[in-house]
Amino acid sequence: MKTTSRLIALAVAVVVNAAALAALHTAMVQGTEQALAANVEPEHVVVSAERTPAEMAGSNCPTSKAL
Repeated sequence: MKTTSRLIALAVAVVVNAAALAALHTAMVQGTEQALAANVEPEHVVVSAERTPAEMAGSNCPTSKAL
């Protein structure tokens, strides 16, 4: 009976450790995927607006008023 109880306790401990290891692995994989997704940069930027005339661009510029 003593040996059976010890084997059952060992089996339970192995199962609990395996479940904890699987949960840790899943969390680490999700964290890595989130970190990689956060570092993704756009490949290029497309500007589709028309060019503003020079006199209008100069009148809207606050630099001369700020200085």
